[in-house]
Amino acid sequence: MKKLILTLYAIAGFMTISFGQYVDQSLMFSQQYFGSTARSKAMGNAFGAIGGDFSSLSINPAGIGVYLRSEVSGSLNIIGLNNTEATYQGQMTDDRSNNFNFRNFGYVLATPVQNGGSGLVSFNFGLGFNKLSNFNQTLSVGKNGSPHSRMDAFAENTNGISSSNLWDENYPYENGTPWESKLSWENYLIDVANPDQNGVGNQYQSILFQNELVDQNLTINKEGFLNEYVASFGANFNHQLYLGATIGMQDLYYNESSSYAEDGEFGRFDYYSTARTRGFGYNLKLGVIYRPIPAVRLGAAIHTPTYFDLKEEFSSVMSSDLQNVSTNADGSHKAESPLGDYGYKMDTPTRAIGSFAYQFGKKGMISFDYEYVDYGKSKLRNGRDGYNFSFENTDIKTIFQPVSNLHFGGEYKPNDAVSLRAGYELFGNPYKTVISGVAQPNTNWSYNTINAGIGYRIDNVSFDISYSLGTKTDYNYIYQVSSANDPVKYNLKRNEVVFTMAIKL
Repeated sequence: MKKLILTLYAIAGFMTISFGQYVDQSLMFSQQYFGSTARSKAMGNAFGAIGGDFSSLSINPAGIGVYLRSEVSGSLNIIGLNNTEATYQGQMTDDRSNNFNFRNFGYVLATPVQNGGSGLVSFNFGLGFNKLSNFNQTLSVGKNGSPHSRMDAFAENTNGISSSNLWDENYPYENGTPWESKLSWENYLIDVANPDQNGVGNQYQSILFQNELVDQNLTINKEGFLNEYVASFGANFNHQLYLGATIGMQDLYYNESSSYAEDGEFGRFDYYSTARTRGFGYNLKLGVIYRPIPAVRLGAAIHTPTYFDLKEEFSSVMSSDLQNVSTNADGSHKAESPLGDYGYKMDTPTRAIGSFAYQFGKKGMISFDYEYVDYGKSKLRNGRDGYNFSFENTDIKTIFQPVSNLHFGGEYKPNDAVSLRAGYELFGNPYKTVISGVAQPNTNWSYNTINAGIGYRIDNVSFDISYSLGTKTDYNYIYQVSSANDPVKYNLKRNEVVFTMAIKL
């Protein structure tokens, strides 16, 4: 099974860090960015102590108890423009993508309690969905005249495998060897470095001459989402204590396709790979909001792990057009892996949120949310064939660390109809800076958002719009090889405009 996992690493094509696809995805699928409504997004998603907004059902479910009237609401991401600059070995490329999507839809039923005992004012119920993550992004990386080649990685990752096996038509179907080794061998990109009298060996080298330079180009298309369907219950006691619970059901879809090419005096090779993950998970959120005095609100929430059941599909194709290599190698070649699939389970980390808000009468408020999550607590388990992912879970603990995510927000009302809002978010670095004494490329990982918005209410209808600028910096490898290979520095700028309409019933 360990060989199968290595195969999956190879098929994934693009690996964030050397520990492989599963470790990378354990982080990506655990990170959640709330703010599915324009009001919440404009205020930096600092809604844990405020409530009364459908986003709060996924942040602090006690927020449903704040509703005094029933409401139906919906939100659209009318602009979602991503601009990603990639710097690799001193050469910069950039790519843009735009997407339109639904951010949320929800219904809250507010039920006043007549003559409620123990100060019970109302009991509320809500149904709907909130978008927690949007994976859509296009990345382009290029370098002309690079001294590094992915063929060196193919050779290094094939070391230890007998070349007699690579000649076998049933290999690696029966032995679980990485398909990259088979595909690169079939395309004559690697050759035996220690042949015996029969030409058989188990050490490999690329077909490049020493100090030969190559042109490299990589394009990655990512698409997908993490939606949370919620069923929430909440109670209001004396307009002072609010309690709530949310049953969350998360729907995950992620598709990544990569296209890599190298050109040089040897000719050219192309490598295409796709990996698709689908899954469904469930969790429970519990929350409380308390008002010690009318102007102050204190909130706390705990999110259990989301227990995902995931399924992956993957495939890859490699082709080459070689010249001046050898009589056998020169010409066009092509090989592809079969369509594979694998199922497993994943548990995300527990999440805790503490909140504070201060209200200035009817003129406005300020709010602050502190969010704690330990990404080293993610866990993979129950592979379809019984594999327990012990190696990968050890890597997760080794690579990732606890983080503190900070959310700030403010709202000012110049009159009863208009609300002006602003907010800021700062997300902690999930990567440890040093692993086994070696500094990691994501030491300078960073992500923050600056947000603003305006709301207008007329009678029972409200309209809200927000603008958010998110800036993110991270470092990833195109491929892994023991010799020097620079990581790619990615600078992402994400511009989002969200529109929300809500109707009081």
